[in-house]
Amino acid sequence: MSGSNAQKALGWGALTAAGLLGYAAGVEPFLIETVHQEISLPRLPLAFDGYTIYIVSDLHTRRFGPREELVRSILNSLPEPDLLALPGDMVHTGMGIAPFLKLAQSFRARDGVYAVYGNSEYKNGIRPKAFAKTLADNDIVPLLNRSLTITRGDDELEIAGVDDPVNWVDDVDVALQDVPEERCVVMLMHSPDSIAHAVRRGVDLVLSGHTHGGQIRFPLIGSPYTHVSIGPRMSSGYYARVKLKECIGIWPGRTQLYVTRGIGVSGLALRFLCRPEFTILTLRRGKPGIVRRPVPSL
Repeated sequence: MSGSNAQKALGWGALTAAGLLGYAAGVEPFLIETVHQEISLPRLPLAFDGYTIYIVSDLHTRRFGPREELVRSILNSLPEPDLLALPGDMVHTGMGIAPFLKLAQSFRARDGVYAVYGNSEYKNGIRPKAFAKTLADNDIVPLLNRSLTITRGDDELEIAGVDDPVNWVDDVDVALQDVPEERCVVMLMHSPDSIAHAVRRGVDLVLSGHTHGGQIRFPLIGSPYTHVSIGPRMSSGYYARVKLKECIGIWPGRTQLYVTRGIGVSGLALRFLCRPEFTILTLRRGKPGIVRRPVPSL
């Protein structure tokens, strides 16, 4: 290759790299994908067939900016769910609490809004105990190693939550200590690293975030880093049976896991081939499995 051709190639390479970086920093982090998944649970009571859960995970709120405006717009465009779940990392710093609460004014659900803590709730000027009270004062129920029962007539569904696994303050046993063995349980768990504990207790469905899907994915090889000790094979999506066993080394029984890519960013404020995700789940009674459905509209 001649010197002039080499210089041209380097120039095009630099322009391409700059363009990809600009896209990863300024475009894809705001391309929130609304995903509607239908998950079937054999033990789901009949009265809860069709139960809807919106998952708003890993907001990492710093300010009320374009991302928060987009989330509010999505919420306002959708029917009211039965339950809205916040699986941790709601705020990135103490300065993010006020803008998060501004966004929370758009949260609505027939059976309430429920939250667990992620690792972000334990650093950067956030006082966990005070924040829990703030959440409760704003009609957001903190499920930190505890559970609550949702009823539909004579049928009951348990909504459980554990504190942050990253800071080793999660306790699945305490969260389930008053839950009858026969009751179907949906558990919020920020990081899926503690999924094996939920498996041992026979939790029916675990909803997690934390991984951000890796934030950066490459063609063919996927995400090299997913923020979990389980490793890059657990990045996002649905895990059950053989796929979940390959991640945790034990047979998962009836436990199913869904890991959302979440909405915000941390570390490098980039997303590439890994769009942020607003998740709609519809619970069905039936054989374990997942089916993607069209997004509902008003």
